[in-house]
Amino acid sequence: MRIWLTLLLSLGISYGADTPEDIATRAYQANINALMVFTSQEGLSSGYYRFTNIGAEMNVAHLPFIYHLSPFSDDEKINFFVVGNVGYSRTSLYEPIDVETDRSNSERLEYDNKLQTYTGGLGFGLRYRTDYGIDILAGLEFIYSRTGITLREPDDDIGDAIVDFFNGKFNNNLTYKLLTQLEYHKQYKGYRPYAKLSHKRYETKAGFNFEELTSFSTQASVTSLGTGVETPALYTHDNMSLTLEGYLYAHYLGGDIVDVVEFKAYSTVGAVAYWYTKNNPDWAERFFLEVSTVNSGGLEGYNLGIGFTVDF
Repeated sequence: MRIWLTLLLSLGISYGADTPEDIATRAYQANINALMVFTSQEGLSSGYYRFTNIGAEMNVAHLPFIYHLSPFSDDEKINFFVVGNVGYSRTSLYEPIDVETDRSNSERLEYDNKLQTYTGGLGFGLRYRTDYGIDILAGLEFIYSRTGITLREPDDDIGDAIVDFFNGKFNNNLTYKLLTQLEYHKQYKGYRPYAKLSHKRYETKAGFNFEELTSFSTQASVTSLGTGVETPALYTHDNMSLTLEGYLYAHYLGGDIVDVVEFKAYSTVGAVAYWYTKNNPDWAERFFLEVSTVNSGGLEGYNLGIGFTVDF
């Protein structure tokens, strides 16, 4: 059964001569794309975010990863990489609001319920390293997700997610995520400044089948421009070291997602502390603690992340 969401309330999009079924399907896909972007976007990791224009809030737990394989050319300029993510988000209204609708309360987002999204993605890509310090990346990721409406209990937290996953009524969705990225980096007196320009496109098939997978059109996109710098080692101990990084990103939204969240851009400012471990343990290159804030005319929030970089 398809959930006819008034996710984040209403979606004022005109689709010309399309049937009501087509319009409802595209509105649903736009809503799911919004969830995919804000549940799997690198600049919006685990944390709390409030969409102020539409009275909704989102709690996110997200673990992205990317692993570069060994170069397969003699000049070490080209290599494959593997990318993926697992995530969970819970979206709800942070204040009661009256919505005119003829659909049942169990099928739309209200103050007393929540929209839960579970994601798992895996993909691959190719990186080309130029002689000018610029890396060119292109990749494709497939993200499987389940979304559903459940009641919001007074003591509700993310710890209830597994129980709801099996007990709730959820829809299945498949999202294509296309990535293209340019990254410039260099070293200067031990400092490692960098700049990135990336573009991600999302297309979602809700209640997907194999026939639907043959058609492809962009439903949402995110273009990100950022810069940052990592310091030299500030502290060393037993062949391990501590560095700090600061960064600033601007993100620009495109497609139907703009009508869902009611803003077109947001910024991310953050700082990261890295603890390089050398070979202890041998499976990790470094551990890190990341803190960032997100802000725009319709979005505010924070992120606190702990993770590691794999080194095989």
